Amino acid sequence: MPEKAGSVTPQIADLANQLIEDITSRDLAPGDRYLSTAEASKYLGVSTAAANRALQLLERRRIISRQQRRGAFILGLPDDNQARPLHRVHFLVHPLYMRTEGMGNDQILLGMQSELPGVHVQISFLPQGDETGLVQQLIAQALAADSTDGFVLVRASCETQRLVAGSGLPAVVFGAIYPGIDGLASLDRDQHAVGGVLAKWMLKRGHQRFAYLNRQLVLPGDNITMEAIAGVLAESGKAVDSLLIRGLPSDSQSCVADLHSLLKRPNAPTALICRSLRIAENVEAALGRVGGDTSKYDIAVCDFFSGGNSACRFAYPQPVENDEQQGQHLARLLSAQVEGWSSNARNVIVPVQLKQPIKNSK
Repeated sequence: MPEKAGSVTPQIADLANQLIEDITSRDLAPGDRYLSTAEASKYLGVSTAAANRALQLLERRRIISRQQRRGAFILGLPDDNQARPLHRVHFLVHPLYMRTEGMGNDQILLGMQSELPGVHVQISFLPQGDETGLVQQLIAQALAADSTDGFVLVRASCETQRLVAGSGLPAVVFGAIYPGIDGLASLDRDQHAVGGVLAKWMLKRGHQRFAYLNRQLVLPGDNITMEAIAGVLAESGKAVDSLLIRGLPSDSQSCVADLHSLLKRPNAPTALICRSLRIAENVEAALGRVGGDTSKYDIAVCDFFSGGNSACRFAYPQPVENDEQQGQHLARLLSAQVEGWSSNARNVIVPVQLKQPIKNSK
């Protein structure tokens, strides 16, 4: 693996593999008792939370059975000689999105691992300056290997999507595919519904002025969301100038300054629909600088990856599939390509529904 990839293996998979090695070395058989969460934590030298996730993964792989107050018991071991359709999955994501938006959180990776037992899921951080160079190296390595590698692309560039599509390797876009690129599977939330449910919620809250606050880098799904927001406002009779659209820098200090100048102007928007959680948090910081009565503002977030906790202080469109289920769906889309697709859908849209903020002061 090239050093610039900045790759890491999800800790949960490593811990689960250590437990499998422990089971094997002790010659445990089906029905034998296995470690409790506390015992696994001590054996692995990690927190009980991390040990519990590793045991969860073994349970999902049907290696152990866990019963409340009775502990864990061996069900069986994976057949190491069994052919595996995939050897490795490269989860390609920019560090910024993983750090600030939760893309690639433990629950998503847990879902993938549970559907792909024994497959190495590897997070590869895409560099800002030479994304395509790294991807070309990964593709070359995958094509030269005896085993099969797959790819999950998270907000990758158009050129990266095109390179991976042209490689013929199993790949899934976790998001929207750029127009003109064929041969890729995808899993995305219903981006039209994302914009629609948030715009309708803001209208119901009585707002007259709206803002859609996006990243400076506009992705295919962003356009769909913007069009949905504008469409809902038009249907309600709102004027064209009731919606302001702003592309904000990734630097938080600059972003807050930009938002501050927007919010202190006369007749500023009060319905603030933010593409990401980071932008929403910067909106809060900007409102703190503006001062005065902030109860007239409502903030909503388009992209919220809960990582197992659905509570959020902002309204957001919650997918009907949780993060772990989406991870499972990504894995199934990869497996279907290896198996020749059969009847599986190539492009999956996950419905969403409005999730109210945990606190609503209005």
